[in-house]
Amino acid sequence: MKTYWTITFAVISVLFHLNLHAQTAVGSIKGVVLDENSLPAIGATVMIDKTTTGTATNEQGEFVLQSNLGSTTITVNYIGYKPYSKTIAVKEGTQSLRIKLEQDLAVLNDVVITAKSKVTSLKEEAFTVNAIDMKQLANSTMDLNQILNKTSGIKIRQQGGVGSDYNFSINGMSGKAVKFFIDGVPLEMLGKGVDMNSLPINMAQRVEIFKGVVPVHLSTDAMGGAVNIISNGTSKDYLDASYTIGSFNTHKVNLNGQLKDQKSGLIMRVNTFLNKSDNDYKMKDMKIWNTNTNAFELKDVKRFNDEYQSLFVMGEFGIEDKSWADQLFVGVSHSLFDKNIQTGADQEVVYGKLKQDGDANNYFVKYKKANLLNDKLDINFYTGYSKSLETSTDTVLRKYSWDGSYVPSATSELGGYQINKKHEDRLYSQLTTTYRIAENHKFTANYTFDYLKNTSYNTLVNKKSDITPSKMTKQILSLAYQQDFFDKRWSNIFFAKYYKVDLEKLVFNRETRLDEKVKEPYDNWGYGIASTFKITDKLGVKASYEHSYRLVEPDEIFGDGVSVTANMELKPETSNNYNLGFYYSNNFADHFVRAEVAGYIRDTKDFIYTVQNLHNSTFKYENLTNILTKGIEGELNYQYKDLIRVMMNITYNYAYDNTKYANNSNDVVSATYKKEVPNQPWLFGNVDVSIGQNNIFQEGSRLEFHYGLQMTEWYYKNWQSYGNKRNIPTIPRQTLHNVGVSYSMQNGKYNFALDCTNIGDALAYDNFKLQKQGRAFYFKFRYALK
Repeated sequence: MKTYWTITFAVISVLFHLNLHAQTAVGSIKGVVLDENSLPAIGATVMIDKTTTGTATNEQGEFVLQSNLGSTTITVNYIGYKPYSKTIAVKEGTQSLRIKLEQDLAVLNDVVITAKSKVTSLKEEAFTVNAIDMKQLANSTMDLNQILNKTSGIKIRQQGGVGSDYNFSINGMSGKAVKFFIDGVPLEMLGKGVDMNSLPINMAQRVEIFKGVVPVHLSTDAMGGAVNIISNGTSKDYLDASYTIGSFNTHKVNLNGQLKDQKSGLIMRVNTFLNKSDNDYKMKDMKIWNTNTNAFELKDVKRFNDEYQSLFVMGEFGIEDKSWADQLFVGVSHSLFDKNIQTGADQEVVYGKLKQDGDANNYFVKYKKANLLNDKLDINFYTGYSKSLETSTDTVLRKYSWDGSYVPSATSELGGYQINKKHEDRLYSQLTTTYRIAENHKFTANYTFDYLKNTSYNTLVNKKSDITPSKMTKQILSLAYQQDFFDKRWSNIFFAKYYKVDLEKLVFNRETRLDEKVKEPYDNWGYGIASTFKITDKLGVKASYEHSYRLVEPDEIFGDGVSVTANMELKPETSNNYNLGFYYSNNFADHFVRAEVAGYIRDTKDFIYTVQNLHNSTFKYENLTNILTKGIEGELNYQYKDLIRVMMNITYNYAYDNTKYANNSNDVVSATYKKEVPNQPWLFGNVDVSIGQNNIFQEGSRLEFHYGLQMTEWYYKNWQSYGNKRNIPTIPRQTLHNVGVSYSMQNGKYNFALDCTNIGDALAYDNFKLQKQGRAFYFKFRYALK
């Protein structure tokens, strides 16, 4: 903790020292333009009346103008919003303005095509990033994972239905190499019951997916990329409630709301959801023993031990728009989950009573203030403490079959006979500061302190007091310098990250036959650059490079007590990531077209990947010495008025073992050298089409039809070098079709949606060739008051 406060004080002191020596411009007008939700109005035009002097706001909604001294009137124009004018007395020095625009409902329907949104602006930044506006998807019955699985470069493979574990891959990098955040805070702080498979889409305003290179404001050891969920941030009262019912006894309830006292600025905010499903979908062609014929038969059966439910409640209380704080919130959240586990990494092994449950509490403080120190310094601070407990129960001495029958067994289902408890205490703090050195130069510093204590034990054998906890402390200091040239047509970001981790764990000593406490310190520097150049207003190119590190995660080392076994020998990954991309967007009368293409290379040492355990249906994480990944992705978006939207994308991803000699030898060539990494799709794509019309049946309504196609080419399940090539297990090509219809009334106040996934009831597979659900129907009612 001493290191944390020392570095925090040092960063602020340096920035303050820079501010004292900065020269003040004469007759300067600086300000920020916000929309009705207090979000940056990007690309708004700011003009000085009766002159040709003007500028456009940047990605933070900020602008700077020079003006003659005396009375001056400035005008702000932003498509979809009413014009704003203000007369000010310009004096020597700097004038600061905070402008909030009012939405113009008369032109709202044209905004989608003509206005440059936050999502579009993000896609044009130097980093390789996908951004998804969730407002257009608010009525969908899908969860966040299902939506992200349709974007280019991303592949998500689940082990079952609602609430099941999943593998999230960005450009071939998966597992813990990808980090998940909500408003810049690790999603794990909210507990295991809160993840991308359970979060409702109505909690998100947009989702940002960074590929390969992660910006410093998400100070993390993510090496493959990061997903940042931006929650609904608005200064108005609102209520958003929905209920979804669907196949396999699935029920999802979501309630988000906010009350604000406009006079005092006090805000009370609540977010909550409940998910429940039996997940009893049909498993096709399962081997069932027939006692009459003494032989196996292939039958279609239902899953019988896959029930899942989760609950999440979060309350926040705070204040906004004060001279000393743009935002100050304190909050608390509680989550719990309870799920049965039907199978592990191999669906030939069936569980009948295996289950896992847990709960978590999180307490946090958030503070944000912009334009300190003569409008040069922004501060964003978060600190939180979470405490969680997970219990895994494996106490049945049985061996189950897919029809629900069983025979007695000498061992439990996982072979451990346990009621395993895992206690985790976590303290996470993050401080981000941005200092604008000059109009086109800024410096960003981020420091993250992450402390975790893990205590795992079998209650049938030990007590908590008998166990020595494992501890992990991560500290990451990130620094970035951004420069903009040629009226911000060319932007460069240079950055560096210092990684430091202290791991304290018990390791079995084969000589003494005892567990011994071992401390493993690790530190290193990462670095990189990201650059973008706007060739024209419609065409741009961007490139980035990062030398990064990915530190090991607690579950990878210690296991999770159910599907992941421990591997105390696991080492951190390191990677050189290269990205190059182009984008083009244009309006042709009522038509809008945007195309993006990007290529990437990931040269990874000590690559961490999942392998199946041979003696049971679990898996563990291991290192491969060197993996080289190459790929290319492309996406095309087309829109005609507010009537038709079409999205198409395709991704080619080729990852192979680049380790020539096995087991550190100098002459034994590895059997997997230059062979594809198994259990990883190499070609996949998506098509999404929506057709809608406003004012159907009544004013203020919208009727919309949706169609989606997902294609995944076949790929190897195991290494193609092992065994007879003709008999190497493969996961076959899959083509899935989804359809849906939605209807909104009274300008989005009442909303109804009906979706059918996998309408052709095709046989679908996922991670380790585990069967996914077939045809399913979901109905959603949403009430939104804003």
